[in-house]
Amino acid sequence: MRNFAPYLIYLAVLARTAGWSQDSFPVPRPVWVLLIVFGLMLALEPLLARRLPWFPRLYALVQSILVIAMMYIAPAMDILSMLFFPLSIQVVQYFGERIGFAWIGVFSLAMAGTFFFGMEWEPGILMILLGTGSNFLMGSFAGLIRRTDASRLENQKMFAELQEAYRSLKDQAGQQERLAAAQERHRLVRELHDSLTQTLFSMNLAVQASQLSIDKGSGPVRESLARLQDLSRSAAAEVQMLIGQTSSRPPFAGELIPALRRLAEERRLQDGLSVALEVTGMKPLPEFASANLFRIVQAALNTVARHAGKCRVYVRLNLEARPKSLEVEDTGGGFDVNAQDRSHRFGLTGMAERAREMGWELEIDSHPGRGTRIRVRERAV
Repeated sequence: MRNFAPYLIYLAVLARTAGWSQDSFPVPRPVWVLLIVFGLMLALEPLLARRLPWFPRLYALVQSILVIAMMYIAPAMDILSMLFFPLSIQVVQYFGERIGFAWIGVFSLAMAGTFFFGMEWEPGILMILLGTGSNFLMGSFAGLIRRTDASRLENQKMFAELQEAYRSLKDQAGQQERLAAAQERHRLVRELHDSLTQTLFSMNLAVQASQLSIDKGSGPVRESLARLQDLSRSAAAEVQMLIGQTSSRPPFAGELIPALRRLAEERRLQDGLSVALEVTGMKPLPEFASANLFRIVQAALNTVARHAGKCRVYVRLNLEARPKSLEVEDTGGGFDVNAQDRSHRFGLTGMAERAREMGWELEIDSHPGRGTRIRVRERAV
């Protein structure tokens, strides 16, 4: 309706003007000329308004002047006041309700001015009342359309923003899933490095020992094979624990020290390491911290067994001092911390990550020929 109403009203005025010319008196020629100009501008308005931003202001002004001029040329033709109806719709659509209704008020004053150009009082008052009421009704209708369009555009904008937010959240969720998967893979790799790789290394040593013992008789071979069987069972148990098939779990606060003693004994039997455990204080630690400290000692002993060989290792756990600390020191060959050799890097990186996860910090002190000391301690608050 909002698109065709101005044209329907114009056609109705045009038809009534033609009938007026036949029934009452000849319509002045200027009125016909102005009506044609009005119609041409009405037809061109949609096209020009989109291309020329300033055209709506010129259009409203020129069309208003045309209608007023026609009314003053032929004041008896009250039908011409109907041309204010489409203008009332358009000025509100162009300029908003405040300016639009002020413009409609100008239309009412223009209609009142026809009294000075021969309009009779009774039909003139009726024209003013009906015309003013209809103009304001048309303007209100246009204002409602304008508000509806604004709400629709706002809703479309909000819908587009919601779609964008949904896509963003979906992308973030996918990134979080990928990050969680990567973190889990990294955790499993770290756990395998800290536990299973040393068992496999010991199994390899047992196989080599069996091969060397073949010539010495069946007794050493049986002993090596029995050790290999124990190691394979230990490896299977560690894998089951990692994939969650057993109820085994890392030691918590109350079990940390006994677990370290068992670990020291295992390394003595498997790798020939001499591990001395020194504990100061018995203050409990959170389960997460206890598990990470156990894994740090395990990773450190694995590194010693693979790279330093059979040597003396000192594990010092101080739970009394502030800050609490853990040291693993060996009497092996040591290494250059700044060298490009990557053989130590993964284990050291895993230890540093575990320390960082529980709010501690890692220090490494090692020199070729002088052994290695790994220390983790609470960060100062």
